[in-house]
Amino acid sequence: MKINDLFIDFRITSRCNIGCDLCFRNPEIRDEKISDILPIITKASRIGFKGMGFTGGEPTIRDDYIEMIKHAKSCDMLTYLSTVGHDFIRQRNQLEGILNWIGLPIDGINFATNEAIRSSFMGTQHEILQDIFNALSKKPTPIKIKLTTIVTKINIHELGAIISFVEKLPYKFNMWRFYQFCPIGIANAKSDKLAIGTKIFCEEMAELTKQYSHLPISYATFEERDMANIIMEPNFDVIIPEGTDYSLLGNMQKDSEEIITAAITNSQNDLINKCVRNRAWID
Repeated sequence: MKINDLFIDFRITSRCNIGCDLCFRNPEIRDEKISDILPIITKASRIGFKGMGFTGGEPTIRDDYIEMIKHAKSCDMLTYLSTVGHDFIRQRNQLEGILNWIGLPIDGINFATNEAIRSSFMGTQHEILQDIFNALSKKPTPIKIKLTTIVTKINIHELGAIISFVEKLPYKFNMWRFYQFCPIGIANAKSDKLAIGTKIFCEEMAELTKQYSHLPISYATFEERDMANIIMEPNFDVIIPEGTDYSLLGNMQKDSEEIITAAITNSQNDLINKCVRNRAWID
């Protein structure tokens, strides 16, 4: 496997207006100007990354995030946007044709669960998803829908109800990934509140994937995601999650394409294979 099998997730901002407890971001990294960002996207494409995910923080908080996605698509990259989705229906016409996938979170189907896992601003997130699916049922989109659920102590026993809620919505999703809570970034401080054991997570997911075998559901443990995701920070540092922290591979602006490539291909612990497996759903 080579770099052209890989995605890179670009945290275009560390800013967020939601404040979720389970956030993986490193806060307080200054945003870069769009004039500096576009050449970096081009460089990532030249290095060989087949796709770029646009994340944050909340990426749509930047007025120019669509311009970045458009540029990545012009570089023949697959594009993915991870967002809470509050502006998706309003901006869908600008995104269709340049965005391949959108990732939307759903961690509960009541205010109390959503607030406990994320924040009070996300208390009605299940209703946001419902509104999006209702709108798409009237006017479908070519953008593929990926749902994301972070499995925690708080919602581990509500997963079946969450799936039943989504299954009744009038629009079909393309993939649903359930992730064991990962204590990385801001989320590390919330481990006691949210973390669950791998054995419990796997047992619950094995039962759910069997019960809902007709749905495109898959899952990943904390270990499977460890060193399995190449991320570019707002300051262009290229990092990978390692345990409860991140390891630095280089800086996309300051380092040459050869240095970045070597840092990835020479990494130990089966980095490329783990990254490919972690994103197998996108193919």
